[in-house]
This record gives sequence, structure tokens and C-alpha cells, in this order.
Amino acid sequence: MRITETVVHPVDVHRTYAMLVDPAYQTLRCERAGATDETVTVEEQDGATVVTTRRHLPTTGVPDFARAFVGPQLLIVETLRWGPADEDGEREGAMSLDVPGTPVRFLGGVHLRRGPQEGTTEQVVDGDLEANVPFLGRRIEAAVAPQIHEVVQLEKQVAQEWLAAH
Repeated sequence: MRITETVVHPVDVHRTYAMLVDPAYQTLRCERAGATDETVTVEEQDGATVVTTRRHLPTTGVPDFARAFVGPQLLIVETLRWGPADEDGEREGAMSLDVPGTPVRFLGGVHLRRGPQEGTTEQVVDGDLEANVPFLGRRIEAAVAPQIHEVVQLEKQVAQEWLAAH
């Protein structure tokens, strides 16, 4: 299932990127999403900045038929590999979201572009959500997709609060 979400940040791409690679911001977004614990790493690898978050989330919002596959909590491993900035400061990143022990995965990209108004940034997440479960895969994807939208909206709010305070 193809998923595309866009968030417009009220600051330029340089400041948006600085927020997205700040371990304290990453920890806050995990906590606000309801993580019971999290680990955040930000490191340079072969000219790229790699941000990895590992967090456990309760499965309270997961439909009953899918909860049988995952149990009372999920481990979510998100990896974002940012490439270098172009001359305008815009960036591209490769993103994966894995749920170890389940057949669910999101693979895609994240794009930081100048926003619609001067001094704003569009953060576009675009990729494919896959649930490789015979007979139930599409149903699981349809159940997970709205939750991804809700997470993006929460992260938009967390980003606005972070930017206002920093």
C-alpha cells in the first residue's frame, strides 16, 4: 500500500534538518508517541547521517485480528539515512520502518524541500507499507495506514512545539 504524508514546518530546511537529527528531539517524539522505552542513535556513516530509533509501543490501537500476530507490545525500528544537502539545503533520505518478528514493513524516502511560503519546509514521507501475511495482508495494511497518518499528525505537533521552544 502506497503511503504519502506531508508536514509543513514553519522554519527553513536547515533548521528543520537540525531538529530531525537531534537525539533529544527523536527521544521526545518517541515518548509522545507512547513508547514505553526507546533508544536513539545518530551517527555518520559513509558521508550520510543515520538516525535510528528503537521503541516499544503498546498494541492498544491495533485491531484484534492483528494483535494475535504481535502480542501486547511492538518493537518499532526506524532508520533514516540522510544524504548531503543540495545547494538550497534540501535533502533526501532513505527510510525503513521495521517491526521485528512480524511481516510488516515500510520502505520509502523522506524529502526536505523548501515549503510553500518563504522560510518554511515541506517534509514529505513517501513509501510502501507491506504486510506479507497470506489472506490478511491487505486487511492489516488497511488497518495500519490510518495509524501512520495519526502518528504523522502527532509528530507535526511535537515538531511545532520543539521549534517554538528551541
